[in-house]
Amino acid sequence: MPQKRAGSHPLVAICSLNPAKTRGVRNVFSSFFGGTRFVEVDSSGVARAQPIGLAQVLEGATKRAKFALSEAGADYGVGVEAGLLRVARRTHINLQIAVIVDREGRLGVGLSSGFPIPEALVGRMKREGLELDQYIRELVRKDRVEKEEGIVYHLTMGRMSRIHMTEQSVTMALVPWLNRETYG
Repeated sequence: MPQKRAGSHPLVAICSLNPAKTRGVRNVFSSFFGGTRFVEVDSSGVARAQPIGLAQVLEGATKRAKFALSEAGADYGVGVEAGLLRVARRTHINLQIAVIVDREGRLGVGLSSGFPIPEALVGRMKREGLELDQYIRELVRKDRVEKEEGIVYHLTMGRMSRIHMTEQSVTMALVPWLNRETYG
């Protein structure tokens, strides 16, 4: 169970105003720990617009988590970063990495499932410096998708959403706190 200040419920600072990320974080913490309080922290300028590679995605999530923790004076800071990860030659997937930090400096990292992005599109993203969301029309033949759904919702015919991906990554990042006797 998360540590909390005497006489209060733990405060979790989420470094995002994105409804898919904030809802996913809230869903996970609330399902494990009753009475958790939340605050959303604006993450503008904290991380790269479109991280590519494990190091960039992890760096973005970590910066977000630490920023949220310090800005809100919270018990926990949560950063969730979506990005592209090269998994094989000419194969990239889009996934989310969540990082949770606490006031004692402990850190947990979790990943979501990932979905493939066409390599031609990855090349264009790198050249043009645009985020994946700028290519919605090409990927799912729509002008716009709801933030809670994300592109993945349309690619999986409604079976997975950005909220689900956030929940997966945050649940995995919470493992050290869920198993203190194992992780110390």
